[in-house]
Amino acid sequence: MSRSRTGALAAPHRTRPADSPARLDLLPNPYGPSVYVAEAIAGSDELHLPACERELRWHLRLAREVGVPPDWLLLANGTEELLGVISLWRREHPLVLFPPSDPVDERRAERHGIEVITVPRSPRFSLDLEPDVAARLPRDATALVTSPNDPTGTLLATQDAVRLLRRCEVVVVDERHGAYTGRSLVPLVREFENLIVVQTLETWAALSGFPVAYAIAPPRLISELEPYRPRGLTMGSVLAAAATFDDLAYVRATVRRVREERASLWRMLRKLNMLRPFPSWANFVLARIERGDADDFTRELARRDIQVYRTPQPALTAHLRISATRPDHTLALKQALIEIAAPL
Repeated sequence: MSRSRTGALAAPHRTRPADSPARLDLLPNPYGPSVYVAEAIAGSDELHLPACERELRWHLRLAREVGVPPDWLLLANGTEELLGVISLWRREHPLVLFPPSDPVDERRAERHGIEVITVPRSPRFSLDLEPDVAARLPRDATALVTSPNDPTGTLLATQDAVRLLRRCEVVVVDERHGAYTGRSLVPLVREFENLIVVQTLETWAALSGFPVAYAIAPPRLISELEPYRPRGLTMGSVLAAAATFDDLAYVRATVRRVREERASLWRMLRKLNMLRPFPSWANFVLARIERGDADDFTRELARRDIQVYRTPQPALTAHLRISATRPDHTLALKQALIEIAAPL
């Protein structure tokens, strides 16, 4: 392509029109995938074929990007497929979850008949895993932690990760939103034989339509997981992933934009003093309603073409998860909140 990537970043068709609904309830990168992805898919006549050879090439490329040998990676068609593989492999062992977190994790465990043990987070939504709490966890358990957590945006601290790794038989860290943090627990994979880090291109690279996820773990765990993988990657997912890696400068630039917008969103909410935002490392902010009612808030925002996410957890009924997207959407939210506050 003759068009420069800097020019591609500013291309109008990479963003939605300013008057489109503000989807502050969604998690994929709001700037969408690289245009290289659309070109790769549109230009392929192999979408109906197995991706074996292309998958192998991308597997090797991914290993170089992550900085681990190829046998430390297991690929899957998205995070849900990969976590399902892990659940099937560990179905005879209890699963430790740390609510409030994504309820999908508990439903997945129920589908596989897995016993679930919950350890509530602190009022600040961190794990704060004290030694006496860790000591009560079953030795054969699988601990699953999303970092940054959905919907709270909080990170798994290294000290809490180490405590889990020393107590539980297997620890799975889901870093699907990790590209927005600049931090990762992947370095611990070389130190602990029982750690699996899950990453994906679905969120930060906006490939939810062509999902690709991968587990990073010691070869022993990868070899144990491999028999449970149902199939290889689809051709579309491999082409999309490879095209994304061909345009990483653009995609990473959009991630930086989202991080900057998250900071702007947090400051705006803090100043208005209607919603109390919590610090977040993800591409969204959890905010507690200080004035008004959650039903009224979401209804009034929807009337103004602004959608936010209401978490189903009972402990968060007075909270909203608001995604960081674009400056015009943050401004629209600000104006809407001022209007809603007037009669309160």
